[in-house]
Amino acid sequence: MTGTGISSHRISLSTLDAIACGAAGPDVVHELRKAERSRTLLLLRAIRDEAASSSKSQGPLPPTESAWQVLDRVQQSAPAVLERVLSYPYVAGWAGFTLRHLRRGHPTDPTPAWVHLGQLHGIAAAAALRAGIDVDVRVPARSGAVSLPTLGAAFSPAGRVDQWSVARVRSCDRDRRIDIGDNTVRLPPDLSQDATGWWALRRLTCREGSHVLSLWLDDLDPYRGLYETLDPHRLDDGEVTRWQVMLDEAWHLVCRHIPDRADAMSAGLDVVVPRPFTSRFPLISASSGEAFAGINVARPHTPEDLAEILVHEYQHVLLGGLLHLVPLTRQDEERLFHAPWRDDPRPAAGLLQGVYAFFGVTEFWRAAARSGDDAIADFAAFTCARWLEPTLETARALLADRTPTEAGRRFLDGIAERLVTWKEVSPQHRVAEIVSADHRAGWRLRHLRPDPGAVAGLARAWQEADEDGAPGRCTESLVSQSDGPWSPARVDLLRCMVREGSPSVNPALAELTGATVADLALADGRCADALDSYRAEIENDPDHPPSWIGFALAWSCLASGPGPTLLLQRPQLVRAVHRLLRAGAETPQPDRLAIWLADRLSTGDDGYERPRTGMA
Repeated sequence: MTGTGISSHRISLSTLDAIACGAAGPDVVHELRKAERSRTLLLLRAIRDEAASSSKSQGPLPPTESAWQVLDRVQQSAPAVLERVLSYPYVAGWAGFTLRHLRRGHPTDPTPAWVHLGQLHGIAAAAALRAGIDVDVRVPARSGAVSLPTLGAAFSPAGRVDQWSVARVRSCDRDRRIDIGDNTVRLPPDLSQDATGWWALRRLTCREGSHVLSLWLDDLDPYRGLYETLDPHRLDDGEVTRWQVMLDEAWHLVCRHIPDRADAMSAGLDVVVPRPFTSRFPLISASSGEAFAGINVARPHTPEDLAEILVHEYQHVLLGGLLHLVPLTRQDEERLFHAPWRDDPRPAAGLLQGVYAFFGVTEFWRAAARSGDDAIADFAAFTCARWLEPTLETARALLADRTPTEAGRRFLDGIAERLVTWKEVSPQHRVAEIVSADHRAGWRLRHLRPDPGAVAGLARAWQEADEDGAPGRCTESLVSQSDGPWSPARVDLLRCMVREGSPSVNPALAELTGATVADLALADGRCADALDSYRAEIENDPDHPPSWIGFALAWSCLASGPGPTLLLQRPQLVRAVHRLLRAGAETPQPDRLAIWLADRLSTGDDGYERPRTGMA
């Protein structure tokens, strides 16, 4: 393409601050979009260079230069059309995916390199059709389907098709057709409408006063899967209607509770990719910094959940665009942290993404809790309390670490300052504390490994009834491999109870969430029953992490003191000693062992060193 100059882009400190504190408007989003356009052009230039250096990547398709010539023609006659096509999230997503594939391959993707590279011909064909330019272009077909980004997909309606083949897109005097194998698909005059052999890309539009959200519903593009290619998965009309209805209601909630964010969100979200609905829990969504303005979502159970997802993924989109302009963390993949929204340890870059996403989620639910909307007030207050303190603690943990850059510290300071002003006690604060403690303790149990020598010394002291010997140092290491499975059932149960506004547990929730009898008792406030049930679970499976943490939660509700505190703060140590004692002839009760360890480690300096993880 000629004349598509790649501009240089800079972010001012005032723009950085606006993004950090949630005050970025549509103008900031458009500024990031300009930078994303330049980034896409750079990727295209790199792909062109890679293609020129390897004739093997062309396969049975014409050289990519023919695609560049078509794009040049579109640029000269309809530059706005070219801009629209190149700004589509999954064109940029294709470019990033393909460049990596050309340079180093993909260990699990069986697609030939020429098919990935050949998608450039499909992009050129889509731009030409949009611009009304006559073309004759050969493009790759995947199992008989031809993807034209921003338009839709053609597919062979009958006959045998190869997994990878070459199709032909022709447009001449408004006669537009695609030859796929022995079949010809005639494109309709209006490409936004389905026809025989043609699936059009559909659009969902929501209006709330002056705020308009218009999203492509992309179930066709092969590069919509972010880190994997996907076959078309056409939603039926009924499912599209359900998406429209729920999106309408979710957008209403966004505009009602955070209206100052609505126009920026509208400017920053272009495409929603529907993903399979697997279960009510957890909320499933994803986005990628390579596909600016595109989000992947499994349609959730309620409009409130979809509103949260929209806010959450918009935050990721905004931060992804910012990170292409200014680094906020230093590369240190070995340095891992506790993330209160993930079951696995995260590097600083991933933790920053979570902080910013849940900063936005907290703002949404805080506004909803203060809006006077009785239908969701309790649940909004709970969700706000659930994320506010953990997000603030995590931001502070990053600020205390060496990983953030100078700009990153400024960014995190802006987030933390806002979160501090939001701190308040809600009626659901206690439930939120239990949920946070559950996650934190479960994470520690599975990802912190006490020093084996210290554990052996403590086990030996227990066996020998040695009350006087020094416990020695008890360092711990952080590992990414989980020591045992985890279940969100208990948290899901508590979340459902708050949402239902019921003081007691609905038995049907047990089947819905997978909660155990012990979980039900804990959620119902029958902590003594819960303690007995968790004790029985541990006797049946002494290594099971959810049972240990449930026991600690129930015990801490019944009693205070160093024993319950130790089991919640250092469950990994208690279980490690318990595990070693079981290997011998003795299996102590968890509470008795925790009390003994707490007493022992509290006499003088226990030598405990927290792992060097920056964990909150």
